[in-house]
Amino acid sequence: MEGIIFHSRRTTRTLLIILGVLLVLHLIVVFSHLVLHKSVAALTELADLDLEANLPTYFNSLLFFIGAALFFLYGRMEGGRHRWGWLLMAATFCFLGVDEGSQVHEKLILFTQGLMAGTHLEGAARGWLYYAWVVPYLLAIVALLVILWRWFFGLSPQMRNGLVISGAIYVLSAAGLEMAEAKVATSFPWRDPSYYPWLPCEVYKASGCWMYMQPLYILMYTLEELGEMLALILCICTLLRGIEAKGMVLTLGMAKAAQG
Repeated sequence: MEGIIFHSRRTTRTLLIILGVLLVLHLIVVFSHLVLHKSVAALTELADLDLEANLPTYFNSLLFFIGAALFFLYGRMEGGRHRWGWLLMAATFCFLGVDEGSQVHEKLILFTQGLMAGTHLEGAARGWLYYAWVVPYLLAIVALLVILWRWFFGLSPQMRNGLVISGAIYVLSAAGLEMAEAKVATSFPWRDPSYYPWLPCEVYKASGCWMYMQPLYILMYTLEELGEMLALILCICTLLRGIEAKGMVLTLGMAKAAQG
């Protein structure tokens, strides 16, 4: 029995369909809150893109782990002096997959805000850099780019362009839109959540529950999460196409020579 073959086009289409289903569920939650004024607490906890430990979070983590496996596989196929770059990318994706599921970066917010206190960044920590985890993570991205610079330019043009596009979309979404979301969130005047008794504040953070009735805030975090997952799907597609370009197909986690 041949098993499941992971063709780039078919796999990408499947992942996009799953993302589409998650988006529809999220939009049902948003519509229920904004228009119908219904709680739908269970569906909110299951599908809201801004919450943790739910279906979108697990799917996002899964995409990271798929990417990590593909980078690792590529490293085994490449070998030689370029192998370390692929393995470093695999390790990075593994860490980010764990981070996405456990929200490690959220733990850095108060710590980083404390470091910025008393500096010229203190004002930004109450606006653009309110979600201050972006500061150490952006520094880590810069360090990773410096380390991988020579490896990166040794890639084929197709692989390099695909990783650049997917990486740019991810950073713009995860960091850029997160900063814009922070600016939007901190610009709203505080409102009493009791004005919105239908909101499931036991699911959302109670202190900021009222923000989930602000269309602009909802739009920002929806675009952020969608951008992250789309970028990861594009990265996976790029890696699978690279494997296919070598005359290989991925079958049940194993690479083998393509038939015919």
